[in-house]
Amino acid sequence: MLVQRFDIQDINCLRELIGNRKKRIVIIPHINPDGDAVGSALGLWGYLKARGHYPVVITPNDYPEYLQWMEGQQEVVVYFKQKNRAIDLIKNAELFFYLDFNEEKRTGEMSELLSGLETTKVLIDHHPNPADFTDLIFSDTSACATSELVFELIDALGHSSYISKETGEALFAGILTDTGSFSYNSSDPRTYATVGRLLELGINKDKLHSRLFDNYSARRMQLLGYALNEKMVYLPEFHTAFISLTQDELKQYNFVSGDTEGLVNYPLSIRDVCFSAIFMEKDGKIKISFRSKGSFPTNRFSSAHFNGGGHCNASGGESDLNMEESIAKFIGLLPQYADELERSM
Repeated sequence: MLVQRFDIQDINCLRELIGNRKKRIVIIPHINPDGDAVGSALGLWGYLKARGHYPVVITPNDYPEYLQWMEGQQEVVVYFKQKNRAIDLIKNAELFFYLDFNEEKRTGEMSELLSGLETTKVLIDHHPNPADFTDLIFSDTSACATSELVFELIDALGHSSYISKETGEALFAGILTDTGSFSYNSSDPRTYATVGRLLELGINKDKLHSRLFDNYSARRMQLLGYALNEKMVYLPEFHTAFISLTQDELKQYNFVSGDTEGLVNYPLSIRDVCFSAIFMEKDGKIKISFRSKGSFPTNRFSSAHFNGGGHCNASGGESDLNMEESIAKFIGLLPQYADELERSM
């Protein structure tokens, strides 16, 4: 058993909430679910199902095709597509788990419905500054992924024997994607202790890596080439590079959810770049992802200027301005961060 990072009273409370009596349990990840959101949700789903409960994962909207291989994914209810069924499941739930987000608005259209319910809610997350919107919180920013926390909580409950190989694959996928194959946010030895435990289940890590990172369409590779060759702007004086993609450009490459996953990381491969961003036109707004190397806090930058937040080295935001104005605003902000960006190199 790993050294416990959570209060024993909270663990006992969680044990009591889950209990032994079969319960209807709803698991909800954040809107636009990524690998960690899906992996932690389906990992928890597998554990609860093995314990004899009736868990269901409800995602606010659809998630990328390259994540649709985990055990239980065929039973996932997508709120955007199956609203009536999702509402019925939510209203009849006896317990909620919120995974991989730190404020209720991250559930999108579901947030208004969820906020009005008195059903017990449990948050499991690794993002900073969680809001007070659940009854029980398991939050630790030092964890590389929410999937890591889910494994540790199951282990702390003394229930690791309920983690099957398939459940372990989902949790491993969450850790693998949220660390970029252990290239960032993965310096804590306990992360590798968790990974070791998961590998003991018989997981084929090479096969999983291929499923997650070598599973794109030809059009996605063409979009990547276009983005890097035609749309990347390099600002060496600020150790920064960014990419922008309009709705028309995305349509040109038959964009589907997940096609731009990881694209923001590519500019960080430039030797003197420590800050990167991608601007994408979507639903009448400009959605922005930020990444950094070193100590530059993308979450602070995003929160201060683009109504966003996240981790130090990985965060997101949005702009109500048009693409040209959003980019101009971004570039205009860089001089005031020049010293900080220099120190981050």
